[in-house]
Amino acid sequence: MTTQRRGASIRIFLIDGTPQGMRLVERIGWTGCCLGFSRSDYGRARQREEMQRSGVYVLVGADPQGARPVRVYIGEGEEVRARLDSHVKEKDFWSSAFVLSTKDDSLNKAHIRYLEARLIAMAQAARIAAVENATSPAALGRLSEPETADMESYLDEALVLLPLLGVTAFEIYDEPDASASAPVTKNDQAQIAGKRYRLKTQLTEAEGYSDSRGFAVLAGALARRETKVMVAGYERVREELIAEGILVGVNEQQYRLSRTFIFDSPSSAASVLAGGSKNGRTEWKDDQGRSIKDNEEATAASPV
Repeated sequence: MTTQRRGASIRIFLIDGTPQGMRLVERIGWTGCCLGFSRSDYGRARQREEMQRSGVYVLVGADPQGARPVRVYIGEGEEVRARLDSHVKEKDFWSSAFVLSTKDDSLNKAHIRYLEARLIAMAQAARIAAVENATSPAALGRLSEPETADMESYLDEALVLLPLLGVTAFEIYDEPDASASAPVTKNDQAQIAGKRYRLKTQLTEAEGYSDSRGFAVLAGALARRETKVMVAGYERVREELIAEGILVGVNEQQYRLSRTFIFDSPSSAASVLAGGSKNGRTEWKDDQGRSIKDNEEATAASPV
């Protein structure tokens, strides 16, 4: 028996009355909470009760090296405020912070070290953000089986809240299973198949589809080694994928994508794979030869 995902009610409290100010995010029936704030608001944020509890935190800012859109640092503290006080002095890159704790301050040192280790490992596996942490703490296995289950449940809830605040560094790609929630009808199959697009140019062959986080290209895609004129941002992405072993050489003319990877856009995906600037909205085509642009325009023109 499979479990179908249900809707969820999440409350985002704008502490300052503005979406750019401090935000407290909670979910009904969950004892956890997330406090988000900018570095410029730290003076006021550090006075809040959430900062005096035990918890884990994520610092987010631009990646100084430009290899990733953002850089993150994950940490823990029995009093989060004390740790962040030191990071204000020692770490310059971060511009926003997100503190995960509980309303009843029920997380102990073993809990937060486990959560820290899991979040670091997830961020490193997702490879969406550059991870500031030099090493991953060896904290897994120190909890009892019931406590481990509790912390995994805590993470499940927290990982729903963080993307609402713009933190996507922990979203490990998991290709959706069409049969996971309900029986699939012929019409459903047609819709699922219609989401797949293919890119085929000289020495380049790939399959992918639009994802809520960008454009996902499936593992095994072939990319051209030789590069032509390319937007600087795409070139940096390509160099990083090669350095990290996500694009691996298979012969003198091609690379292969070793794992499914989510690019920022169809154009980023097409350009990186083809080795030159491409308009992904017209280059990626479905089995009927329709481009992403064609399908988007057809959807916009269809009756409600």
